[in-house]
Amino acid sequence: MRSSALLLTTCGLLLSACTNDEVPAAAPAPEAPRAPAITARVATAPIFHKSASDAAVWIDPADASRSLLLVSGGEGGLEMNTLAGERVARFETLEAGFVDVRQNVATSAGPMDVVIASEQRLGAVNVYQLDAAKHQVESISAPIAVNDAVTGLCTYVSALTGKLYAFVATDQGQLEQWEMFIDRGKAQARFVRRIAAGKGVSHCVADDASGRLFFSEESVGLWQVAAEPEADAARTPVDLIEPRGSLHDEVKGVAVYRPAGRTPYLIAADAGDGSYNVYALSGERVGSFRIGGNIEVGDVEGVTAVSAPLGSAFPDGALVIADEDAGDYKLVSWSDVAQSLALPATTEAAPEKKLAARTVKPSAETEPADSYGDAADDPAIWVDRNNPARSVIIGTDKKLGLNVYDLSSKRLQTVPDGRMNNVDLRDGFMLGGAPTTLVAATNRTTKSISLYRLDHASRRLSSVADGTLASGLEDPYGLCMYHSAKSGDFFVLANDSVDGKLRQWKLVERNGKVGIEAVRDILVGSQAEGCAADDELGNLFIAEEDVALWKYSAEPDGGDARTAVDKIGAGRLTADAEGVSIYYGSQGKGFIILSNQGEDNYAVYRREGANEFVGKFHIIANEALGIDGASETDGLDVVSAPLGAAFPMGLLVVQDGRNLMPAERQNFKLVSWKDVIEALQ
Repeated sequence: MRSSALLLTTCGLLLSACTNDEVPAAAPAPEAPRAPAITARVATAPIFHKSASDAAVWIDPADASRSLLLVSGGEGGLEMNTLAGERVARFETLEAGFVDVRQNVATSAGPMDVVIASEQRLGAVNVYQLDAAKHQVESISAPIAVNDAVTGLCTYVSALTGKLYAFVATDQGQLEQWEMFIDRGKAQARFVRRIAAGKGVSHCVADDASGRLFFSEESVGLWQVAAEPEADAARTPVDLIEPRGSLHDEVKGVAVYRPAGRTPYLIAADAGDGSYNVYALSGERVGSFRIGGNIEVGDVEGVTAVSAPLGSAFPDGALVIADEDAGDYKLVSWSDVAQSLALPATTEAAPEKKLAARTVKPSAETEPADSYGDAADDPAIWVDRNNPARSVIIGTDKKLGLNVYDLSSKRLQTVPDGRMNNVDLRDGFMLGGAPTTLVAATNRTTKSISLYRLDHASRRLSSVADGTLASGLEDPYGLCMYHSAKSGDFFVLANDSVDGKLRQWKLVERNGKVGIEAVRDILVGSQAEGCAADDELGNLFIAEEDVALWKYSAEPDGGDARTAVDKIGAGRLTADAEGVSIYYGSQGKGFIILSNQGEDNYAVYRREGANEFVGKFHIIANEALGIDGASETDGLDVVSAPLGAAFPMGLLVVQDGRNLMPAERQNFKLVSWKDVIEALQ
């Protein structure tokens, strides 16, 4: 009884405390300050079926105020408007969802203005010739089938090659990249690659100057990826949906504003907040704004930026915003945006990382490796001095062994002896009293050095190792060979992937086979793979992947002394520095070639003296032969000997880490050194 009374008393006290006026209620969370509102200057006539989603602008080169808006109207077709918003033409033959315009596109008959638009009903893309003076568009392509619902479209012109590409976002969460080309008045497309962008990928825009593609994944955020077809397709975030970023569900249109000589910006429609975020291209958010006043915007879809002046109403260009609620398009002056966000008016644009303009095309490519994934790695070229056309390429499949290819790229032999990573060869090693072509490779399966004889008649490899030649390395990785002009001795050098330590062995005949004797260790410092030794000058080049290309002595008593040929970041290289090879010219001249993997290109230095930098080049697709370019190259090799009409000044062979068009297993690309010399002038 007493416990019941105590309980009632306690409850009464608690209830009294809960209703005590002196206990303050929880303070409401402060509202985030609203973005400043600006007023759109023009609203177009409502489109048919009121299905506004995307717009593009054709700029009149003679009078920018007479430029034209091309706007998609879904089932209502494609419409053409003046900058005052007046409709001047309508094309009902397609269900246009997304649209882009490219002016002065190179064709076999001269420059042409083209419109590229998605056909929503067919899940396809069409190309049209634009006659702005007559307000007409004419189809110049058959529908380019995507075979999925199109959720976004944008175009890109490569600063590297000048080629035109279309990026098409699909309902399955892919970004498909297509190369577009126009020949004899007809447009065609070639599929290049597919980028996993995420379910909900929609609007996109490509920045030609920096080679970057920006796209929105509606419920996740804003992303960027490299637009070059041979570049890494990994996406990186610009901004994400809260709480991981500043965006609200959902992200829609995205545009790049890049005026001449001034700071460029990225604009993204934050539809969940009814605002528009503005970013530096580095990804830093510089502010946001809303559109209000007499001309409001409801549910936004696409956003298009025009960086050039468009007459007195738009002296610094404009944004074109697709208003799905109103079924029309709004034009916003960039001057108003800049003023509302206090953006600097005269700031010079930050220097963009320039793509190298020097390009070459492969003449041939080997059959793909048998193994999937990261398999092909490093080649070595053997020159048949008696009949150069019979020369061969030996390439590693680091999940299987070695492959031997002829110059037509046909595979002659597979040696499935283990996970061979790097390979090199030298002629003239005396074995059994006869000069022998010796081939060496790092074998990561047995942690050893594998040695083979190349039979010149059959062009096949056979093992000549005196048993398993243990390397003593935790993970034997890169490898090169050296034939000393000083002593006449032959050496093999290999590094450890764990710490970059390089070990040098002398090759010796033993029991009719070939053995190794350790003569030197070099503590490189961190992971290194590519290396090459100069038999005539006695230099050893080692690529420490994240640090530098180093030059050492190749002699066994050369010690640890080294000089940097070039450095990562502080020099001309972008990590990783990978494969290295030497092009032997006469009288000690020639070139050092390095895979500059972080830029998907190749750096060239002079062989003589202080190894002066010569230049960089890219290997791009050879459409005529149906061969894609080369990228993410690990190993490479080069020879200066003429190898027939196709390779009159020698041959460069590079591993292709991304074998595209069509997507296949990795392989090796063959490039005429004559083309490299001409590209580097």
